[in-house]
Amino acid sequence: MAYSGVVLNSVPLNITNISAVKKQKTVKQVIGKSLSELNVVGVSGQQWELQLQGIVLGTTAANVATNRTNVEGLDAVAPYAYVDGLHNGTYYVRPGSVTFPDTGDNVNLSYRYSMQLVEQ
Repeated sequence: MAYSGVVLNSVPLNITNISAVKKQKTVKQVIGKSLSELNVVGVSGQQWELQLQGIVLGTTAANVATNRTNVEGLDAVAPYAYVDGLHNGTYYVRPGSVTFPDTGDNVNLSYRYSMQLVEQ
């Protein structure tokens, strides 16, 4: 069963598991294709860090491939609007955290994936 209505940068996500942790807020800086998080003394507040696991589905093999490409495209160092009804906000996808453990069992039918988000 997947969470309904989860969207990241207008890309609908079929999320099967969300692990959320509140941590001390960091100052973020984008350097090239890296996201640097700096712990600064005196910065008050907290930020959400989310570990998402999901599944890419579609109506045809071509549609599944397109949907997978849309999820892979989120692996960029840019702040995105995220909505799940509980942790709504602006998040970065941690660079390199979008992973697809591909197997031959479900090629062109569905793809499982995971990614990490950090609140801006």
